[in-house]
Amino acid sequence: MTKQLKQSIKLLDKAISSWDTQKAIEASNVEATTRDFLIHPFFELLGYQRIDDFVHEYVADVGGKQGRKADVAITLGMGSPQIIVECKRAGASFTDNDFRQLNGYIHYTPSAHIGILTNGVIYNFYLRQKGSSTGLNPEPFFSFDLNKYDRADLELLALFYRPTIDLQTIFSEAEDILFLNQFDNALISVFQSKTEGFVKDICYQMGAKRVSERLRNQVTELINSMSIKAAAEGLLRAENDSRSSGIITTTEELKGYNVIRTILAMSSKIKDEEMTRIGYRDYKGSFSILADDNQQKRIAVLDLAPGKKTLTIAGIKHDIDSAVACCY
Repeated sequence: MTKQLKQSIKLLDKAISSWDTQKAIEASNVEATTRDFLIHPFFELLGYQRIDDFVHEYVADVGGKQGRKADVAITLGMGSPQIIVECKRAGASFTDNDFRQLNGYIHYTPSAHIGILTNGVIYNFYLRQKGSSTGLNPEPFFSFDLNKYDRADLELLALFYRPTIDLQTIFSEAEDILFLNQFDNALISVFQSKTEGFVKDICYQMGAKRVSERLRNQVTELINSMSIKAAAEGLLRAENDSRSSGIITTTEELKGYNVIRTILAMSSKIKDEEMTRIGYRDYKGSFSILADDNQQKRIAVLDLAPGKKTLTIAGIKHDIDSAVACCY
């Protein structure tokens, strides 16, 4: 995470915490007052300025209907809308029709790739579907609730902080979130479909040298909710018994991280202030050194498998202890 993003999170946390949202909610009994007391202050808190960054009642003719107006269009000073906001009164529940209304505005506003549906308290953020003429993805990639949020919510909200907003970064983050949200359904689909390749993999794990049709059919019958539940319980026991079930950043991993920082710091091409961009992510089974906390900007990978202890930099493996000796 960059220093700039951390600062944005800190500023937003302080601003929201000091805002008397309950008073604003109580005064927002219709859509107009909700906009005045909740929605506009929310965007101003994010650093947006009226006229310069957003306008009211933006004309977005939907399906040939002239004069249809979106509640708020955020232009970011670009002239054309980048984000469309559909507003409802405080306390109102969102309906399918509300989403269809927002989606219609997005569909007929080609420049806008993000839609926000809000009742002043909850803000649902939607992303335009890639390569689709149907408009928004029906699932929000992010939902922020003024009455209930945590650090992770603030980290995502900070991406919309006006002084540092980068739409491409938001698009990339949103696409990743929507993709990973499909994991559970994809896993269930794999278990339900019982594809030939999946069944064969299980057979080979069981020690089969060859997989006949008869064996494949027998194993297929064994894949059901009960066997999957038993496997999940076994996996849970193994994780509880294993120290590796938790993510523990070891001294060896920190050694590797400091080696990379030292190498970069010695480069005449890198300024001291740019060193704040270097960080790491510790996963189960892997440790990556990154720039800008972005997995796409991976600098090196640490491998601490038994007997290895290597750093892979630009595809070349280095012994950690030797690298440490060179740097210190």
